[in-house]
Amino acid sequence: MTIITLTTDFGDKDGYIGMLKGVIYAINPAALLVDITHQLEPQNILQGAFMLHTTHRHFPPGTIHVAVVDPGVGTSRRAICLEVPEVGYFVGPDNGLFSYILEAYPNIIARELINRAYHRQLISKTFHGRDIFAPVGAFLGRGEPFEEVGPQLELSGLVRLENLWPDWEQKTNGKRLIKGKIIHIDNFGNLISNIHRRLFAELSSAELERLKIGIPLQITATGIKDTYGNEKKDTLIALFGSSDFLELARVNGRADSRYGEKFAKIGEKFHVRLES
Repeated sequence: MTIITLTTDFGDKDGYIGMLKGVIYAINPAALLVDITHQLEPQNILQGAFMLHTTHRHFPPGTIHVAVVDPGVGTSRRAICLEVPEVGYFVGPDNGLFSYILEAYPNIIARELINRAYHRQLISKTFHGRDIFAPVGAFLGRGEPFEEVGPQLELSGLVRLENLWPDWEQKTNGKRLIKGKIIHIDNFGNLISNIHRRLFAELSSAELERLKIGIPLQITATGIKDTYGNEKKDTLIALFGSSDFLELARVNGRADSRYGEKFAKIGEKFHVRLES
């Protein structure tokens, strides 16, 4: 039995998810389907890339990850599959959705999905998730050889998002700055950035307490806390979440809202400032 995960921006209002699952089961009735999420912000490739990065590590080797955030569906963008030894497969559009995966693993093999034998007979120009990606995932889960899905691609030619891993910048006035961005807003309203814990490993406790963290000209927290429950209700805090990315949270509230209205969005600036 092969695990096939599904990550999309389809939502749950329409029948799109059901179609994906129906296509997979028609090809591979023994597949075990796992929904990662279908609530990604529509067309938000950056958020989809983050979701794949943080979730795929929790699945056993050989898992097939079908991901569909595809604003370029039907255009010249390529349909691809990545084979990652000892990890599994990633099936979806070549639009940056697999950027973190490509950064994480040096021994990837990529193929373009052009073998029509592994697609549905009729292919819609607006639904490659159903007609190409889901069938390929199902056939791979059934044991069909990866080499047959299409020709091998050069990894250097695959689309990658820019500035995945921001770093410290040294300013002439003695300040140090990290210019990151919001990469995900979770169900609790926590603002998760693309700034990783490792950037703070060499800072002293005193320096960590002096950090100014937030969205420029919007909200700012001081210092990095250990967890949500150690602070008073409604306090805005910065902390490292369970995937080691820096986030802003409001204790027992929502950091993405102010005065009852949401103001933060994915892709917005998220800065860390350290003054000497």
